[in-house]
Amino acid sequence: MAQIIPALIVADTYLYNDFEELKDKFEKIKPFLADLGGWIQVDITDGEFVTSKTNLGLEELAYFTKSANVEFHLMVLRLRDSIDRWIGLGPKRIIFHIEASGPEDIKNIIEKCRRAQIEVGLALNPETPTSSLKPWLDEIDVVMFMGVYPGHGGQDLISDAVTKIRLLRYSHSGIKIEIDGGVKVDNILQLKEAGADIFAIGSGILAMPDVGQAIADFKNVLSK
Repeated sequence: MAQIIPALIVADTYLYNDFEELKDKFEKIKPFLADLGGWIQVDITDGEFVTSKTNLGLEELAYFTKSANVEFHLMVLRLRDSIDRWIGLGPKRIIFHIEASGPEDIKNIIEKCRRAQIEVGLALNPETPTSSLKPWLDEIDVVMFMGVYPGHGGQDLISDAVTKIRLLRYSHSGIKIEIDGGVKVDNILQLKEAGADIFAIGSGILAMPDVGQAIADFKNVLSK
């Protein structure tokens, strides 16, 4: 069943601090949370793996994990040094980048998430071949294909993502496939038909004047 997850990412503006910005975005989503299965995605960037940096403390992030089913999308290097802190916040799912960790670290992170009964997934940047997933496909719950270059919202979908989704769905029918970035009302059906299950949508929902109507528009297309 297709699932929409609103993605909360800090904009490259300095209108407010990062926590207040994400909290404001969450408040816009909150009235519609039940219709979304209670899920949100919180994007975390470190200023190294991508140029943008999220500045939130653990106590601030706990505000979200206590209020919703949180999927952390961790765009960070050296995750082995901080994974215990992310697990300790109690998210429902952790997705991290295959490009940011070596094989031993990936194995260790997956095992830690499993022991904590947290779903775990690997994200791939647009330039990363799907073949790099091969050692891990039987160990993870979700594959996230980036439809844009990570770190900034509002980008257009890179069309290669559709092909990658289709090929992985053909070869691994049971795995969850998530697409993050560039998802719009006019391409979400194509992504679903290619084999995507989960759609992380940031500006396509939160930049719209009527958040509730934007969610309804996506859901109506997916119901076709």
